[in-house]
Amino acid sequence: TIYFNIYNNKELEDKPYYLEYMEETREEVYKAIQNKFTMSQPLKVTNDHKVFIIFRGNIDMRDVKTFCKMMLQELEYFTEGVHKADYAELETMFMEIGRAPTFMKASKVGEKLTQTDILDKIMVRMDGHDQPQDNGCLTPYTDYVDFKEEEKRQNLKKEELEEVVEW
Repeated sequence: TIYFNIYNNKELEDKPYYLEYMEETREEVYKAIQNKFTMSQPLKVTNDHKVFIIFRGNIDMRDVKTFCKMMLQELEYFTEGVHKADYAELETMFMEIGRAPTFMKASKVGEKLTQTDILDKIMVRMDGHDQPQDNGCLTPYTDYVDFKEEEKRQNLKKEELEEVVEW
């Protein structure tokens, strides 16, 4: 299981659409991880509003960490600003709510991951600004701004075309 959360850059929050872009990018990051490591059967799980990716098959966690760092560098390339992220790797069990664990797993059941301090203990702060470059995984910030501006223009045109007729 991995936890990967990218933080906003406070200096860039005044840029147009930056906060919306970061929300979209966080979702895009999870999809990119799922698509990149399809053979390991990744599953996006939310626990107490924190997103985790659980890999149900074998995976080399070094590859996952490298991929996450690469996406962080790509984000810095697109936004032209430094970003930081929290990253954690851990072994977890995926349990269905209301269903008892099997006999072999019953002794391994503990508290919910987000209700312990385990995540805080193994969390690593990740910096991506070694070699910012476009790796083709994320939507460029300029493309996102262009899309939002075009969407805004389309909505204005639509409003102009709608004529109010009084009877």
